[in-house]
This record gives sequence, structure tokens and C-alpha cells, in this order.
Amino acid sequence: MKEIRDKIAALISSYQKQLDLYEQIRDVGAQERDLIAHGHLDQLLLVLQEKEALLKEAGAEETQIRSTQDFLTRHFELVSFSIPQLKQLASHRYHQDIASLEAVVARLVPVLELLEEQERDNEALLNEYLEQVKGYSADHLQAKRAQRAYKPSKQ
Repeated sequence: MKEIRDKIAALISSYQKQLDLYEQIRDVGAQERDLIAHGHLDQLLLVLQEKEALLKEAGAEETQIRSTQDFLTRHFELVSFSIPQLKQLASHRYHQDIASLEAVVARLVPVLELLEEQERDNEALLNEYLEQVKGYSADHLQAKRAQRAYKPSKQ
């Protein structure tokens, strides 16, 4: 009984750590947007490195989560990990623990959805910025060539 409670508590802890990391990633994503909008690509690269480090940490928690979920899946003889099935099959003494698990996952899901949307928006903004810069550069070079064509050559 204590082992199962400890596993559920570890799962809650891992999800909470992920939630904290994903909230930090959300904040970094807001910085990304500002840096892209202002064309500060050097600073953007630094922010993206920070984001990558946070994502690695979240990935490490994901590994721990999968391991704990696998243990609970085997223990409760589930086909796959599912909180509703876990609530159904677990004895009443685990219901409070499972409710806490369900609560942290419920807070995590909207953050993940927001991150997905933020990532799409930032990628679109970056692509738009790059198209503008590319267009500017091509126009700028073309104007320089045209300018040279109209200047009398020095002899």
C-alpha cells in the first residue's frame, strides 16, 4: 500500500516539475516573440538555448513519468495508463492520491496546449520575419545593381 502511494506521489511530483518547467518555457516563448518582432536574432539564439535546456529537463521528467506509469499499469493490470481506469480499479484508500494526480494533470494540459499554439505562432512570426528580410535583401541588392547601371562608368 505504501509503495503504491509513493509511486503515485512520485508521479504527482514529476508532473508538477514538468508543469513548472513548461511554465518557464511559456515565459521564454513570450521572450522569443518579442525578440523576433524586433529582429534581435542573436539574442533569440541565446533564448532558444535556454528553452532547449528546459525541454531536456522536461524530457527527463517524462522518462520518470513513463517508468512510474508503467509500474502502476502493471500493478493495477491496466491495458495502458489511464487515470479514469486507475480510479475505477484502485481501492478507495488511493482515491485521494489519484484525485491529486488528476488535479496536477488537469493544470498541465492547458499549459501544453498553450505552448503548442505559442510555438506555431512564433514559428509563423519567424518565417514572416525571414521572408521580409529575404525580400529586403533581394530588393536592396537589386537596387544597388540598378544604381550602378545608371552611373556613368569611370574611365
